[in-house]
Amino acid sequence: MRRLRISSMPTTLLLVAALVLQGVPSVVSAGEANELGTPNPEYLAQKAELEKMLSDRDEDLYELNFQVIDFDEVLLKDRLGHEHVYNYLTFRLRNEITDVTRPKIAKPSRYNEVLKTIADQYEFAKKSDDGGGKLAVDTSDGKDGVILERQDLKPRTRSVNITVIAYDEHGTRLHLLDEPVGSGTQETYNFPDYGEVSRDDVFKRVREEVEEKADRRLHTVDEIRTMKLPPYDAAKTDEEGVAEGEVYGVVLFNRLSLYGDSFTIEVRGLSNKFRVRSSAQAGLIDAKEVKKGEVENYLASRVMRRVYVLHYTRPGDEFYRNLDRFTLEKAGWEWVNTFQRIRERKNVAYARYFLNNITDEKDVRQPDVEKAFWEYYAKVRTEEYPKAEDKLPDLEKTLQQRATDK
Repeated sequence: MRRLRISSMPTTLLLVAALVLQGVPSVVSAGEANELGTPNPEYLAQKAELEKMLSDRDEDLYELNFQVIDFDEVLLKDRLGHEHVYNYLTFRLRNEITDVTRPKIAKPSRYNEVLKTIADQYEFAKKSDDGGGKLAVDTSDGKDGVILERQDLKPRTRSVNITVIAYDEHGTRLHLLDEPVGSGTQETYNFPDYGEVSRDDVFKRVREEVEEKADRRLHTVDEIRTMKLPPYDAAKTDEEGVAEGEVYGVVLFNRLSLYGDSFTIEVRGLSNKFRVRSSAQAGLIDAKEVKKGEVENYLASRVMRRVYVLHYTRPGDEFYRNLDRFTLEKAGWEWVNTFQRIRERKNVAYARYFLNNITDEKDVRQPDVEKAFWEYYAKVRTEEYPKAEDKLPDLEKTLQQRATDK
């Protein structure tokens, strides 16, 4: 079963189209060859672009090492003498196996027990802790003999797209009018109740002030997005003492709410893991398990993302907030429900359906499913995304026209 990541609809459907096109060599050979019998260059370029979209996507699971350094506020005065308060979060990011995962490798676990059992039963099988634990065999032709390996614990050069939001305990949903209190249907709505939200931003003067307090260079999340982080190596450092595969960063916010006592900070983009919970798993409505050949119940499904979450408390009232300090109560990985619009959830559910049913158990293509895909593809282009024709070209019509011309 192929793993489909949540993304924008044009990209998702183009990826499915690329997979479909990969499996139609007969049509390509009949309709995409010129008089000399060589493939049409225009078609090959279009097909290569779609295949590149597949190869460029990072399908390996990962989870980076994130360590908080400080969470505080700074005060700056403008030219008129007015004071402005900003909150900041400094951190250290390493492209390595996370600290919360490493003990699982050193200590016995179900995964390692299975590897050890297989290695004990077969002399040619060898267990290694490299890359988070793998099972390999020696091969006579010198090829890779890895049988099983945990890709989510194997670091490699990566680009990290970090986004951060912060919010307090005061949401926007009313609970006091329920009888009993909190018994209403507000929590079933498929969007998180953040209330007053603060998102990371870039303030040059604030950043410089924080760097003075931290006594080191700090990169914003925008700068980190442009970096290529190699695997962490403590033995290799630069002139500032920063190790290879390591970066120190800062997240800047406008002043958080004066009335909040508990703050939650979600650091997204440190892991690409996610779970799709069905309606029954989410406890929303009674639903049957999705059977092969059926589209999942996307209306009641939930997409849970792996997010590094920080929980801070700041006791006191709204007066003299500069005297109240933030205290970190809990930090770690959590599965967080993320908002997905119904139209996007529908399209992703259908894309997953086409990927899982385009071939049967014997890897034989199913013409009915392929026909249904092209019909759905055409409907999305003309009705749901009429302005996205440049991103969603009419690939089926192109193939049919070239076959007719031939």
